[in-house]
Amino acid sequence: MLVINEISESLSKSKKPLIKQIYDKADKTLLVIGLRRGVELPENLTTSKAKIMVVQGEIDFNTATSSYRLERFDSFEIPPDTKHSVVGVFDAIFLLLLRKSNKTP
Repeated sequence: MLVINEISESLSKSKKPLIKQIYDKADKTLLVIGLRRGVELPENLTTSKAKIMVVQGEIDFNTATSSYRLERFDSFEIPPDTKHSVVGVFDAIFLLLLRKSNKTP
């Protein structure tokens, strides 16, 4: 996938999250996000079901009460209405699948 390659090539120079949408149909959106080591995706609120899938590197997924270390090929279901932030531990690329409604697919 060229979009993931583009983010991978740009990651070493970026001081902010790299985010590109690669799919948006019906009730689903797929984003690819790149985080250089130490770069944070600031706290935000997921209002519907979402899933993170790590493609490369490592990230810390943080909520008010927990922190999860996710490595290459790990996935994590984000519950609706969860405030969270994500930090790159090692240069990381991950996919974020968002469902626009809380209906089960």
